[in-house]
Amino acid sequence: MFRKITITLASSLLIFSCKKDDVVKPETPTGPVTQREINNWVLDSMRYFYLWNNTLPAAADTQPSATEFLSRIKNTADRFSVIYRQDDPSSFPKYMLYSFGIAYSIIAYPTAPGGAIGVINLVVPGSTPASQGLQRGQYFTAINGNTLTTANAATLSQEMLNANSAILTMATADGTTVTKGEDIPLIAKSIREQPVYKQSIQKVNNKTVAYLFYNAFDDNYNAGLINAFQQFKTAGATELILDLRYNPGGSVAGAALLNALIAPGINEGSIFAKYSGNNNMGQRTVTYKATLAVPESGGPISFSSLSPNRLSLQRVFILSGPQTASAAELTINTLKPYMQVVQIGLGTLGKDKAAVIINDMRSPKRILYTLLPLTYNLANAKGEGGYIDGITPDYRIDELSHLPLLPIGDMNDPLIAKAISLISGGGRQQPYPETIVQRHFDSQAAVAGGNILKIPAGLR
Repeated sequence: MFRKITITLASSLLIFSCKKDDVVKPETPTGPVTQREINNWVLDSMRYFYLWNNTLPAAADTQPSATEFLSRIKNTADRFSVIYRQDDPSSFPKYMLYSFGIAYSIIAYPTAPGGAIGVINLVVPGSTPASQGLQRGQYFTAINGNTLTTANAATLSQEMLNANSAILTMATADGTTVTKGEDIPLIAKSIREQPVYKQSIQKVNNKTVAYLFYNAFDDNYNAGLINAFQQFKTAGATELILDLRYNPGGSVAGAALLNALIAPGINEGSIFAKYSGNNNMGQRTVTYKATLAVPESGGPISFSSLSPNRLSLQRVFILSGPQTASAAELTINTLKPYMQVVQIGLGTLGKDKAAVIINDMRSPKRILYTLLPLTYNLANAKGEGGYIDGITPDYRIDELSHLPLLPIGDMNDPLIAKAISLISGGGRQQPYPETIVQRHFDSQAAVAGGNILKIPAGLR
């Protein structure tokens, strides 16, 4: 059962009620909105919703900017709560993948001109960089004519985002020899990503193995995800390799949808997840039916409509990395009570918490900020959670220790090859070294860090 909360946010007062008629409307402030009013609104909101509300100060300096104010009052364990202005696009974070259509890592490479090299991890299919010939696995050694070093990797990348344009100096690497290539100009523009990058079917020792590279939990593209599983079902898939190695998360309903398409033994009344908050927010146990009913976009998803495309497998192989976060981690954790999850790659980011969205809903609106404070700890049907340091894989493999990177879905990719080995009965012997390559900059890390799992009002 869910408690319906009607919320009125004032400059220094929060009123909560279970019945609309009980809501007492506070007197609306008049005159110009002051920084004090904004920050008091933030503090009052945090006192009710914030997971660590018992650590908030009784009083605080209300003169700093809202961003600085939040930074000062939030708990030291909080890495992800955020605030931004709805009317100021410059306050929104910029991400390389959604601005330029590429994601990359910069790593040490002693024979490169500056001792570092950029490795392209992803190119959004259909994007301008894709039409320019950029591909996963290619290298570059300079941004805007500035040679990459391990020291300037993050700075040059941020300047590239700020400028909304860049020139990448491409390169080839043959053993210890790095050869300069052509300069590729890039212009930033808003990019929508179709999260199903690749789906395929392979026969492995008479087993039908489905592979899916899924890079975001975006309810706008649920039809594409369902279509992929329809094809897997038609092909008679008995094994699934789910590639979430760069997936930063997204919709809670999207995670429940993916689970329902994979796992056996669940129905609409089965427990999807458990949320635990502070003394105000309490604890929630949510079913698949309830979660599917409140996607971030589009109408409710019927559990029964998914039945024709459900694989109901006994196990799933999930490929992960340090940018696997939020709803992607939720998927890994919430599948475990229902099936065997074999995780291959590197440990995930460690977002075991979720936020709620807080806006000033008065008319006229006075506070033009959106606040997302961490509100709930997340757990699966067995009450298992607490993966603040990430979810540890069963088989630890770093793709960057096996350069060059191969195309998405290539069966020789080290993470995919390990899954295939296990499916074909290759045993548990680890055939790859456990060398972990240091990322001096990883463009997808910002997406993973900034993409907060948001609990819809219907699940609170």
